[in-house]
Amino acid sequence: MFIWPWALALLVLLPPLVWIYLRGLPKPARAAAIHPDLALLARAQGRPHPVRRHLPSALYLGAVGLALLAVSRPQAAVPLPDDRTAIMLVLDVSRSMRAQDIEPSRFVAAQQAARSFVKSLPAGTRVGLASFAGSSLLNAPPTSRHEQVLAAIDGLTLGSSTAIGDGLLEALNALVDGTARAPTADQKPAAAIVLLSDGRNNSGVDPLQAASRVKTSGIKVYTVGLGTAGESLRSDRWNPPGRSLDAATLQQIATTTGGRYYEARSASQLSSVYREMGRSLAWKMEWREVSGIVGALAGLLLLGSLGLSQRYTRRLQ
Repeated sequence: MFIWPWALALLVLLPPLVWIYLRGLPKPARAAAIHPDLALLARAQGRPHPVRRHLPSALYLGAVGLALLAVSRPQAAVPLPDDRTAIMLVLDVSRSMRAQDIEPSRFVAAQQAARSFVKSLPAGTRVGLASFAGSSLLNAPPTSRHEQVLAAIDGLTLGSSTAIGDGLLEALNALVDGTARAPTADQKPAAAIVLLSDGRNNSGVDPLQAASRVKTSGIKVYTVGLGTAGESLRSDRWNPPGRSLDAATLQQIATTTGGRYYEARSASQLSSVYREMGRSLAWKMEWREVSGIVGALAGLLLLGSLGLSQRYTRRLQ
């Protein structure tokens, strides 16, 4: 995109410059000259370098083209921190998170990924933390002081049962002061909820009812399923059979609110998921004028053209 697209008409100056350059090239001799020592003449002339011969002129023409392009004031979409964004991390801290199918454990992997997520956010982004087991808890309200959220992540402890719906509503209350009514256009928060769970809801509010309430507030929920769907990889007292990932419910929560569902079956996959969400939720794309950048590139090409021309014309081949 260009602010002054009409200025692109200046690019018609390039073809005449190319024509002038081609007209100025030396033409091959029309007559042959006899020399007594052709080998000596060949050594004096050196090897031909067709690319080197035209490179300074090509760089010069490129510099002129970029300079003419800069006059039209080009624009480009650039990523910028979205200081209005508020993100609530919601983590499942039920005892099934102690399962070690994801090394060193689901709980430790979730903590590490959450820390990396918070550290990757721009300084002005507000982020908070809520957790749930049999009930929900607001560990840290949305704040731009990320060290508070990092400390809250380190202080998480495990509990019994899984109340996914309660965790959703806890995050909703933190973002919109507990109201589930749809705000007006100028009040609508730039907010998102990132919810991670490894199990099935067995306590508190129904997750799909909670998702419907979140939807009315215009907030999207991005859900992350940790572990495996179906039977658990390891059946022990922390992760009994039948208490494994309920991917269908997490997918429906994301679909209801307009978010997206992710699934992670390893610590590296979980880190990749959080990294992707950090880039998409905390940054915005805006069109900005890049005339200065294009002009700077034109200057570099011009300097390169002058440098190569000086080097090749003063150097004995």
